[in-house]
Amino acid sequence: MKRIDWWLALPIVLLSCLGLLILRSTAPEVFGYQIGFMILGIMIWTAISFVDHKIFMAFGVWGYELSVLLLLLPVIFGLYIRGSYRWISLGPVLLQTSEIVKPILLVFVAMAIRKWYVVLVVIPLFMIWYQPDLGSTLVLTAGIVTMLVSKYSLKKVFLLAGLAAIILGLSAQLFLHDYQKDRLKTFINPYTDPLKSGYHVIQSVIAVGSGGMWGRGLGRGTQSQLRFLPEHHTDFIFATMAEELGFAGSFLTLVIYYVMLWRLYALSKLTQDLEAKLYLQGVLGMLTFQIFVNIGMNIGIAPVTGITLPFLSYGGSSLVSLMITFGMVQSIWYNMSHASSSSDW
Repeated sequence: MKRIDWWLALPIVLLSCLGLLILRSTAPEVFGYQIGFMILGIMIWTAISFVDHKIFMAFGVWGYELSVLLLLLPVIFGLYIRGSYRWISLGPVLLQTSEIVKPILLVFVAMAIRKWYVVLVVIPLFMIWYQPDLGSTLVLTAGIVTMLVSKYSLKKVFLLAGLAAIILGLSAQLFLHDYQKDRLKTFINPYTDPLKSGYHVIQSVIAVGSGGMWGRGLGRGTQSQLRFLPEHHTDFIFATMAEELGFAGSFLTLVIYYVMLWRLYALSKLTQDLEAKLYLQGVLGMLTFQIFVNIGMNIGIAPVTGITLPFLSYGGSSLVSLMITFGMVQSIWYNMSHASSSSDW
């Protein structure tokens, strides 16, 4: 028990249990799968947390090579689902390799940020985008940019980010898929196409608003139970929860997320290990962006990008990826606390 940072473990447990509660209510057909993924994730989290994080950092280049290989697998052996090559079949479950490579690439960038070959990270980012998986690309990019801001001056990073934004904006008509362009138009006014591209956002906002202060109650949400709300157990699980548990349940969820993010920030300030600091800040940036965008698209203030809500949304690949990520965080915390007698611990 002394190896566990409960400031991180408790939010993870609470969010995971809340996710299971919502899934049991609205998507019982996947409830058993999520429990299985959670057990597997806990085993992976435990195994990684017992390994010194410096060992993973030392194998960062190998991790990069593994990431590229994992991203090639869906192209060669993957399944074409909803217009994308993102998944490979592992018996009864599908593995989304872009989720698994997230923590691996953060380790690579943290290890290589002072070396020229850190620029090679754009290759797997492009591969993820090309699947296409814009959501995962943006989430991972947010983590990497946070690490760059930490290492280099904010002015330089903003200049590069601004230049990249201009280039992306000018080339959007050439590189964005039609459905991605529709999502941007829908974000501005979802009622321009209420039965197609705007349908998700409209139904999500209705679900959130109908929850009121205390919610309709588990199993009583009309939008999710009657399947008016698409992706009610994945991308739009926050709207599902808001409808059934109301503002009170939504606010409690935000508080739990705040504790988790605050702990990541505190650890990044306390560690003296530069690579560990960069990794923690990368995780912080990645999760902050992911949480903000997912909840934002659920309440209509951000475009729909297919980004899931950490620990709440259904998805084995996402859950395993998060457990790998926090296994590394746990290892960093243990080495910090074991090496220091400070009362901060």
